[in-house]
Amino acid sequence: MNRGQSLIELLVAIGIFVIVVSVLIFLILNSYVTGRLASEITIANFFAEEGLEAARSIRDRNFAGLTNGNHGLIISGGNWQFSGQSGVIDGKFTRAIKVDEIDPNRKKITSQVTWQFTEARPQEITLVTYLTNWQIGLEIRKPTVFTDIAKATTDPTNAFDYPDGVTFATTDYGAISDPSITFHTWETPTQTYNSLVLKYRYHVDSATDDTYAVAYSTDSGLNWVDLISPTSVGARDTTILVDLSPSQDLSFLQVKIYTTKMKKPDKRNLYTRDIWTEGNF
Repeated sequence: MNRGQSLIELLVAIGIFVIVVSVLIFLILNSYVTGRLASEITIANFFAEEGLEAARSIRDRNFAGLTNGNHGLIISGGNWQFSGQSGVIDGKFTRAIKVDEIDPNRKKITSQVTWQFTEARPQEITLVTYLTNWQIGLEIRKPTVFTDIAKATTDPTNAFDYPDGVTFATTDYGAISDPSITFHTWETPTQTYNSLVLKYRYHVDSATDDTYAVAYSTDSGLNWVDLISPTSVGARDTTILVDLSPSQDLSFLQVKIYTTKMKKPDKRNLYTRDIWTEGNF
């Protein structure tokens, strides 16, 4: 009886020991894996930031060097240059720099680093910035204040957080309101311009009956000119522009969204990504 009991106790002890050892091994391995992943994320983030700095260096030498598409990077003659569509770093990390044209003097730069942490766990780090052709003498100015008449716009400050076009202000145009919201009080220019352009970047849901419109005023709202005439037509990410007088007093410049509800509200939205002026000097 005692021998049988001792055998059972031994088996229980061995089982507990195995469980404890398994838990300890799991914790040690998990700590190792977590630490290794954190280390590799730090390294990948550095390579992604380096990619943005390389693109900025290419821009500083010649804006035309920021050719659209996917690129790898090399150092030649002490300078960063694009080479191929991607590049492998340290035999593990793959970095690709994507250049997208927003307009002739502005580019979106995406630096992406990917790697295989394990066979079943691919990882990536993606960083984005916007670069402007400063060599031509370009000054970006934007509104700083909004007046939300209809209280129908969400996150209105996102309409002038240039150049962060991935955010947006959302205006519901299922109501009758003129204006729905007005953007005004532009940043003060620091240069005398040779030319001046007002730009408005947006996308919009299509509606059945309701209409939206966007207009601008150069005299503090006394007279208005449509940038977008009243319509129900949807549009993908679009930038429209209008030339202003180089001597335009930006303190008088305003942009408004106005809406009209027709029949039953369609509950559609106008998404304002950016409002800004570009002054060349």
